[in-house]
Amino acid sequence: MSWKLVVLMALTTRKFDRNVHVCTAGFRSQEISVGDWISYLQMNYSTLQKIVFSDIDGTLIDIHNGKFEGTDLLVKKLAKMGIPVILCSAKTRDEQEYIRNKLELSDPFIIENGGAVVIPDGYFDDFEIAPHTRKNRYHLIEIGGHSREIRKRLARIREELQIKFKGTTDMTLEEISKKVQMPMSFAKRMSKREYGETILEIDPSDLRMLAKVCKENDLKIIHGGRFIDITLGNDKGKATRVLIDLFKRKYQSGRTIFIGLGDSENDLPMLKLMDVPVLVQRADGSWCNTKIKNVIRSSGIGPRGWKNSFNFIIKL
Repeated sequence: MSWKLVVLMALTTRKFDRNVHVCTAGFRSQEISVGDWISYLQMNYSTLQKIVFSDIDGTLIDIHNGKFEGTDLLVKKLAKMGIPVILCSAKTRDEQEYIRNKLELSDPFIIENGGAVVIPDGYFDDFEIAPHTRKNRYHLIEIGGHSREIRKRLARIREELQIKFKGTTDMTLEEISKKVQMPMSFAKRMSKREYGETILEIDPSDLRMLAKVCKENDLKIIHGGRFIDITLGNDKGKATRVLIDLFKRKYQSGRTIFIGLGDSENDLPMLKLMDVPVLVQRADGSWCNTKIKNVIRSSGIGPRGWKNSFNFIIKL
């Protein structure tokens, strides 16, 4: 991104389409017209290939009921415009395949907080993807440690410190379904974790101790919208970097513009790598705290914030 765009985004305090704010990020406040802002973007970025990265829970869909609230139609519009939409979520491969089928997406996707990058066969067929494994009809670039190792370390932590917590493997599908207030089919897809463990129950007073001990065991606690995930060596940023490099090769370096949408702390490593990072409001109406200088704060909780960003995205 050019320094002019960074400064322009940082200086403005106006709303875009009455719904999008640009963070001042410590620069002095100065207003520009929305028309001038859009004209600048169109003049400098209209010829670039747009690629959109999006979180799912609390961003693309409602964090409580899992509904799209109209964002599914907008994703399909982006696809028809030739704009790849990369789902980048804490959700499992099974969960994301279910959602991608609903959205009719055929682009790569990032699972389990960057545990792996999943690339459909033939997507980057002009050059070699390294190193990777093949699974069914996908190229799988594994970044995080496997769930079995993570669960082994968590079991040791629980036994040694007598910390009480329950992950997906400690609960039946019925219990998971009741806890997350979703159907059994949802619980089944959620339970198929390959690169982490989701903690569904823990005493809040034990979180600090768990975080400390996890760090000592090379495990990382990632806070999502509702629950916490324990991973080994991965985050969304590392996986996003892999795909950014591949897309730059696909579309030629310098001919791309990356747009990312998220709502939570676990989205920040991904948003830091975006040319245009967008935060939607969380369920309580707040925006996730961040020091990303050029972040755009979109008004609207979850999918409403995503929808409010749509016109801005297509005008880039």
